[in-house]
Amino acid sequence: MPRHADPALPLRRRRQIMDAARACFRERGFRLTTIEEICAEARISPGALYRYFDSKADIIAAIALDARAAAEAMLDRVNGSEGLIEGLAELARAFFETFDGDGDAALLADIWAEAAREPLLAKALQQRDQVAVGRLAAAIERAQAGGAIYPVLPPGEAAEALIAGLEGMALRRALRRESATGEAVRRYRILALHILKPKR
Repeated sequence: MPRHADPALPLRRRRQIMDAARACFRERGFRLTTIEEICAEARISPGALYRYFDSKADIIAAIALDARAAAEAMLDRVNGSEGLIEGLAELARAFFETFDGDGDAALLADIWAEAAREPLLAKALQQRDQVAVGRLAAAIERAQAGGAIYPVLPPGEAAEALIAGLEGMALRRALRRESATGEAVRRYRILALHILKPKR
């Protein structure tokens, strides 16, 4: 009987490669890690790796995009001021926890540093950023329409400020090697409140 291809195999293989690359990047940094080392960690051949990723930059782009995608999706479902503030707090928690593992703080800094040098990575991150800003701006607009959020602030500008604050806090936590996620989420929630519901 002929064997049927496993439809989940490509996703599993991509995850296997990303996990291996992440382990290598933690240990040696992005610049010093070679494709051969990633292949050895993943226990696959370079030919197999190149079926799923074009380069190291492609792998780190996938890691970076994966870090936020699931958390961002929740922004489509939040409504009203309290729902939006709590949704942002959970987004922050998910994003911070993604980079809380041993060595992951340096990985976060590596991703942004490499994006400054690598146009393809920068483009991928910019595309993801546009999606995040668009989702958040839509959630802010819905809350404004309900009268729950400061109505004068343009939703797109508010979303840009909130995303910049999230990434800036994550990078500062990485540089300071902070591990208290709850405290970081509390600070981000306060920032979101000041931007979206300023005392007037």
